[in-house]
This record gives sequence, C-alpha cells and structure tokens, in this order.
Amino acid sequence: MHDRPMDTETFAISRWKRYGKDRAYIADAHGTQLGYADLATGELSLEEGCNSRAIASALWEWCAEQDIELLRPPNPGLGDATTEATGDAGPAIASAVAPENPSNNEPKAAPQPEWTDLATNRPGEGVRQLANEEWAAAKGRSRVFSTLNRYVFDSHTDERAWRKGAEGEEFVGDKLNKLREKGWHVLHSVPVGKGDSDIDHIVIGPGGVFTVNSKKHDGKKIWVAKYQMRVNGQPVPYLRNSRHEATRAKRLLEAHLPFEVPVMGCVVVLTGSLIPEVTYKQMPDDVCVLDKWDVPRWFKKRPAVLDPDQVASLFEVARRSTTWRSAP
Repeated sequence: MHDRPMDTETFAISRWKRYGKDRAYIADAHGTQLGYADLATGELSLEEGCNSRAIASALWEWCAEQDIELLRPPNPGLGDATTEATGDAGPAIASAVAPENPSNNEPKAAPQPEWTDLATNRPGEGVRQLANEEWAAAKGRSRVFSTLNRYVFDSHTDERAWRKGAEGEEFVGDKLNKLREKGWHVLHSVPVGKGDSDIDHIVIGPGGVFTVNSKKHDGKKIWVAKYQMRVNGQPVPYLRNSRHEATRAKRLLEAHLPFEVPVMGCVVVLTGSLIPEVTYKQMPDDVCVLDKWDVPRWFKKRPAVLDPDQVASLFEVARRSTTWRSAP
C-alpha cells in the first residue's frame, strides 16, 4: 500500500506498508531520503545530521491528518516517559519531539554507519585488482615461468581468469557508461553481502533497474534456452546466478525505499568475434542474455516504468556501499 506523498513544512512524507511493516518515509524538499519512522513502534531511523526534532514534529502533524495513532509525546520532566530504540532504529518519535528538559538531554539519532560512494568505482575494478595481485604472486614464485605461461603458452591460470574477467567488465562497462548521456545511472563493481562477491554493473534508469553480468568467452559458442545456457556445449549457471543477483538487489533496494523496485538480471556474453557466436533457442522470461551489439541500445529501448524522482532516489540509495551489506 502506498499513500500519496504529502508535504509537511519542508518535508515529503510517504506511507509504505508491506511484509508486515508500516513505515513513513521522509524526504527533504529536493527528494533526498532522510530516513523513516516505524509507525508500529514509533521509532525513527534517520541519516546522520538530520534535525530529528523538526522531522518528528512534521511526522506528528502528518499522523494526525492521516488519523494514525501513536504514543503521545511525554510531559516535561518525566524522564521515564521517553524511550530510545535499540540497534539501528534510532530515537523514538515521542522522544524526538519531547520538550527540552535541562535534567534530561534530548536523545539524538543513532549515528549511521559510514559509507563509500560506489559511483566512483571503475568497471572491472575488483577483478582487475585480483588479477594484478595474482600476477605479482606468480612473478614472485618464478618470473621466467610466469612470463612464459602468460605471453607464450597462454596457460589457464588464476591470473588469466581474473584478467579476462576484468577485460570483459571493462568493455561492457564502457558501453554502459554511454547511457549516462540519456539520464541513466551506472554503477560498477558493487560489493554485495560480506564483500566476497560483487555485481559487475548496476544500471538504473526510466526502464528500471538491471543487474548486469559480463562473461568473456573468446572463440566459444554460446547457446541460450529458456532454462539453460551452454558454452561450447557445457552447461553454465549464468541464468540461475543472474536471477539470484537480481532478487537480492531488489530486496536490498526496497528495504530503503517506499516503492516497489523493478529489477531484472542481464548477462552480456562476449565471444571475441565480429559477429557474436550466440544461438538463441528461446530467451528466458526473467533474465535477458545480450551480446556486445545489444549494449547500450537494448536498455535505451526499455519502456519507462520509473519516473525521474524514483530514478534519482534509487541512485542515491544504490550508490551507498552500506545499502548492499544487509537490509536495515
């Protein structure tokens, strides 16, 4: 359920009810997300530096107009009437709007974890680093054999696998970056979970959100069916992995936003040939398999499913490294 956003003073407040949760999301006049209030418990979760008293006052007015009942603010001097949430929830709304009391300092919002801006990541950054580390280790073991393996025999070493993967991500990433001229946003090498894996590329625009996986198979033939992909006749788990990646991205993004986020997984295969060696028996329903000539034009042709404000909000959430670690 999504109620119509309502401006209260300089804030825009939207109600979101899903998965047993009832929240009011707060944004400033420019659409920047400031946090949310749990309407079931009255607890606030705000970005660091926000004016919790002003936001809580706006929430009280909004709740009154929406006929939403919350615990009333405590009376002055009753220190035990204020509550503070545990974990990451932050202060309670009642505490944030309580009259100032010299003997009882106003609770402050819990500090939010620091985050890095993923918008500065380069395509293939993660795997390129792994390739360089493996190359340095190989040269440390034997400079002669490592040079022969790489430049003469082209041996299938770990370093080669990482290097080829980086080359594929860099190629696809450069083509995806052209979407920025059309109002899209593109992120690269996005660490997910505990940091032991990443999403090659995330594309955000009017056509939705897409998790993009680059696969480089020089000289190989790719076969695509509804439920399976094969490389030179051998099954590969690309479709399954792409579905999982898109599902996880959808869950993590929606945990921070008051609207449903359409996410689709994509696999871009590179065969190294002018005419890609890709045979499509049937395209999967929930994963799109593309070749090098499909990028970026396939994304440009997607019908609009997000408005500009939603695209901007999605990008502000997606660019934060903390978004991809765990749901709040």
